[in-house]
Amino acid sequence: MRSSRRGFIKGLTGLTAVGAGGCFTFGKGDKIRLAAVGVGGKGFSDWLPMIQSGKAEIVAFCDADANQMNLAQQRMDRLVKEGRIAERFNLFDSKIQFFDDYRKLFDAIDSGKLKIDAMTVSTPDHAHAPIAITAMKKGIHVYVQKPLVRTLRELKMFEDTARDNGVITQMGNQGAV
Repeated sequence: MRSSRRGFIKGLTGLTAVGAGGCFTFGKGDKIRLAAVGVGGKGFSDWLPMIQSGKAEIVAFCDADANQMNLAQQRMDRLVKEGRIAERFNLFDSKIQFFDDYRKLFDAIDSGKLKIDAMTVSTPDHAHAPIAITAMKKGIHVYVQKPLVRTLRELKMFEDTARDNGVITQMGNQGAV
């Protein structure tokens, strides 16, 4: 059996298209309820385009460093002023919950106080798999920054959890070859 990178990508694209078919079924005007774990840095460039698309609404932010919210708001305001994004988004909107610990975020989901459809995970590398796997067990679709996992054991858990819970996963990778 011969394999190539191109063949792998084609197969993955087909699988993603099939998998995505029935996962998100929303009525006209409905938006994906999004939580962002990791607000600043790479997290900012992960969740901002999702909000700008008009297809998602941010319902929760989570970051161990609460000051990241201020920095993200300043960054957004600067981008608006420079004309690089069309409109300002208020990160401190009272409808958006903020958590300083991802476990508290999951507690709010478990208690029914927060409903989330999808989540971005843009944290330090060692936290990617634990956060994403916990989210997937709750039926939440995840976009995870690279590296997706750190060990083969985490990879097996990630794969099994995604399959068993019927969620869509995607790993962010900004490199191109």
